[in-house]
Amino acid sequence: MATKVLLVTNDAGVRDHLGHVLSEAEDFDLAGSVRDAVAARAALERDADITIMVVDENVDNGNGHAAARAVGAAFPLVGLVMVVPHAGSEAFGRAMEVGARSVISTSTSLDEVITRLEGVARWADSVRAALDADFASANAGRVVAIAGAKGGVGVSALTLLLARASVGMRSVSVVDFDLGKGDLAAYSGVHTRRSIVDLTGVAGEITSRMLRETSYEIRGGLRLLSAPSHGERGEEMTPEAARNIIGALRYESDLAVVDIGSHLDDVRATVLEFADAVLLVSTPDLPSLRATRRILDQWERLAIRPPSSVDLLLNRRAKQDQVTPALAERIVERSIAFVVPDGGAPFAEAMNTATLLEDKKTAVHEAVGRAGEAVLAKEITAEAEGEKQEGDTEVEQLLNKSAPTTRRSRRDDQSKRSRRRKAKAEAKAGKKEAKKSRKAAKAEAGQVALELPVMVGIVLAVVLIAVQGLGWAAGLVAARSAAQDGARYVGIQQSYDPTVAARAESIAYDGLLANWHSDATVTVGRNEVRVEIRTPTIIPGATLSAASTATVYREP
Repeated sequence: MATKVLLVTNDAGVRDHLGHVLSEAEDFDLAGSVRDAVAARAALERDADITIMVVDENVDNGNGHAAARAVGAAFPLVGLVMVVPHAGSEAFGRAMEVGARSVISTSTSLDEVITRLEGVARWADSVRAALDADFASANAGRVVAIAGAKGGVGVSALTLLLARASVGMRSVSVVDFDLGKGDLAAYSGVHTRRSIVDLTGVAGEITSRMLRETSYEIRGGLRLLSAPSHGERGEEMTPEAARNIIGALRYESDLAVVDIGSHLDDVRATVLEFADAVLLVSTPDLPSLRATRRILDQWERLAIRPPSSVDLLLNRRAKQDQVTPALAERIVERSIAFVVPDGGAPFAEAMNTATLLEDKKTAVHEAVGRAGEAVLAKEITAEAEGEKQEGDTEVEQLLNKSAPTTRRSRRDDQSKRSRRRKAKAEAKAGKKEAKKSRKAAKAEAGQVALELPVMVGIVLAVVLIAVQGLGWAAGLVAARSAAQDGARYVGIQQSYDPTVAARAESIAYDGLLANWHSDATVTVGRNEVRVEIRTPTIIPGATLSAASTATVYREP
């Protein structure tokens, strides 16, 4: 797609020249030409695809810089280019003060104009791309997926409670991706006719209206996107559709809490990959904890999600449980991030009466609320830290009490003797290391004394080469400028004759420093001007020259 350029000038010559240049360029398109800043502002408001605005400094009665500053402030994503009679350092400085990205003169060649416009276009595209990315990331909501180590660990209840605890200044959606046996609708006390699988047919173009028509408002200010009533319809869901649904939910709500159950397939693997945070729920029993370890290994083995990005939640924790959070961590070989206590009879009653989302102040609600805050803040906090320090299980305490005191004292004496022997061995080793260090230091000192002259010589050679390179570069710049001045003079003449050639040669010499005149050679032809300068050399007897050739462009 060609880059659109808006030209602001009231000079017919500038309009014709730049219009001809843009017509020759394949990557640029002249969107229009206006005469003043008011018309330029109106054109930019009509066409948001204009990327570059070229402003003649003579518009608005010679107040082109002020006009460029005003329009640039109103449209900061448009690249400004100033048109001046002569593109010197002063012109560049004034253009930069008003926010221009480049400067071109009325005599600038076609290739140079295209090169400068390409640079401004790249800048404008990069700025717009960065702003679009920031806007998208700032407006995208978060997705939290909750999975179970096995069936019956409380994933559905935790999904609803986590979503309910997160309602405040944000919009929250609850999504049931347990397509075969999801029952969030029943827990919420609603009857549904539409489900998430109804979105598979339009997954490529999901809109906010489609999500609202497919979801249901439930208690607590939540919206539920339920699983199908008939579990076999879950086979209609595809990984591509799941990815598109998750992407659409990010822009429909600030937070989406997804129940993916305990079964793994391609669809739920896609949800796990694209979720911002994942909670893996287990209960304090050995079968569930072993399943947790197997699931973490499976996710890592299949490259679905690394264990470090998964938070473990221990659900239904009771004081009488023999499996403490500390023991659970040893079994799964991972830290437990959150612990939710057992709700007892009141919580079971809320589950049976579908009143789970009512504003209740139970220990379960509070624990889930703390977990939700930590997950949304990207913090991995361990709710079981206090319980870790409560002590060992009753079996472990009985074993510790049954140990004889004499055996403990004997172990203490043995440990003291072993520490003394270790300290003596470390002292001897330290003396040996000190001797080795002194010998190594002497050897290194001698090596440095030998290497220093070589390094000094290398540094001096590099400095001399750099100085010589700077001299040659200065000569090349001077030769190029002088050749362009001579070629420009030849180009504006109607004919070529010896008088024109002599005058162009004089102009080229005038563009050089006085001490370079004797070392310069200027050759003026009908179609090009060549300037060659013998630059000074540091190495005696060496000859170094810099030459530049400028093509003559005939002015109409």
